[in-house]
Amino acid sequence: MEPIVKKWYDGLAEGRITGAKCLDCGAVTFPPMTVCRECRSRHLETIKMSGKGTVVMFSSTILPAKPFADLAPIPYGIVKTEEGPCLFTKIEGVDCSSPEAIGRENEKLPAPAEAKVVNVKGLNIVVFKKL
Repeated sequence: MEPIVKKWYDGLAEGRITGAKCLDCGAVTFPPMTVCRECRSRHLETIKMSGKGTVVMFSSTILPAKPFADLAPIPYGIVKTEEGPCLFTKIEGVDCSSPEAIGRENEKLPAPAEAKVVNVKGLNIVVFKKL
């Protein structure tokens, strides 16, 4: 496992959500990478993410991968973090019981959200809850 990936998952295991800030252009990358997505600089520092963001849109899957089938339906969507980067992740606090419910919920977006680390089937992931 690459050192930056190990550091990311070790942080999640401790409840820390981190990103990388470019020391040359100031851009934030999330999850952290070894190269700035904006200027390609390798001068990055690890930062703690605020955990605040905005749910931009969401949908759900009714046929997740077999190991996660018992969790269906799983709402997922795009969250723009307070620091700038967007990510595609699981969303909590939304109704995904039907296509109509998903449509109604999306009409209420964008909406503020807060991140937390959740262990799903042995894997720590960042989940955002719509507030």
